[in-house]
Amino acid sequence: MAHSKTNVAISTTVWVLLILLSVQLIWKFPKPLFFFYAGTFLALSLVFWIMRRGSPTRGLLQSYQVVLIWIIVTSLFLTGVYKVDHAGWNWQRVTGYNVTLPERHFKHIDFSIEKFLARYPFFTVEPDSSGLVLPKGIYDIQKTIVIPRQLPLRIEPGATLLFDVGRSLISYSPIYARGTKEEPIVFMAKNKLFKWGAVGVVHTEKSLFEYVIFRHARQARVNDIDLLGGLSVIETDVEIRNCKFVNMFGKDALNVQHANVLITNNLFKNALRDGLDLDGGSGEVSYNQFINCRDEGIDISENLDDLQVFNNYIYDKRGGKLSAENNINEILSLNRLGYLKN
Repeated sequence: MAHSKTNVAISTTVWVLLILLSVQLIWKFPKPLFFFYAGTFLALSLVFWIMRRGSPTRGLLQSYQVVLIWIIVTSLFLTGVYKVDHAGWNWQRVTGYNVTLPERHFKHIDFSIEKFLARYPFFTVEPDSSGLVLPKGIYDIQKTIVIPRQLPLRIEPGATLLFDVGRSLISYSPIYARGTKEEPIVFMAKNKLFKWGAVGVVHTEKSLFEYVIFRHARQARVNDIDLLGGLSVIETDVEIRNCKFVNMFGKDALNVQHANVLITNNLFKNALRDGLDLDGGSGEVSYNQFINCRDEGIDISENLDDLQVFNNYIYDKRGGKLSAENNINEILSLNRLGYLKN
């Protein structure tokens, strides 16, 4: 009897693994999902058959039971990960699918200053009432913040924003985040195991980020706008100086679309994919360091002659990577690519 149950257990495991492998090969679902399903089935099967080895129930019936338990457990686990991890990072690690839950806050775009402050009382107002101020301090950001139109935001040195999982700051007005070397401005996750979303500046006047640190950001989709970098600047001219983008887990550490830029003296380190993705930009990208960006250090598309890219240092285990749609040989000659030393 025990020998028969052992044979049933082995044959059930083999058949389930063969089915999973066939599905993976035919439908090409990501390898992490295959290993998740296979690993959980092997673990649950081992525990189940050890616990039920003395049971009088027929082996074939027990094989149906273990498959049913496995389906229920994995379904509940995946549902929980999807619902809890709004940033989608742990979902991507488990399944291989890059999914970010969308947020819609369209009504917030045109909030009055009074209505905004009633919702976010930790902001203050400029002395001349010309915009918003985020004073120095530590802030627990539990919900995505939308800065309305016509309310420029100034962030003071020493401000630290700790974001809940998947939460973001998106502004329809300029952001002036000017920290100092001694008191940088910090955007980071409250818990680094659960990544936050992004800082986005969209369709507004020129913005400035200086001595700002971004850590453990991912990406976001807010009001039907894809914020593909931990800092995403869309159709907004921007200066980014002396900033650090460290341990970034989205498509890009910094994503800029259709803007005139000055991006200089920044550090990009340990980016999941691109360090800087610049689409349709003009201006200058210079004297930046890109360390261990797993895709490109710099990825440029729609670049014209009025974009100058020079004296950037790109190092990774493959010898550094820079891509551009136009003038690629000239751009490569003006920058330094090399192998990352251990």
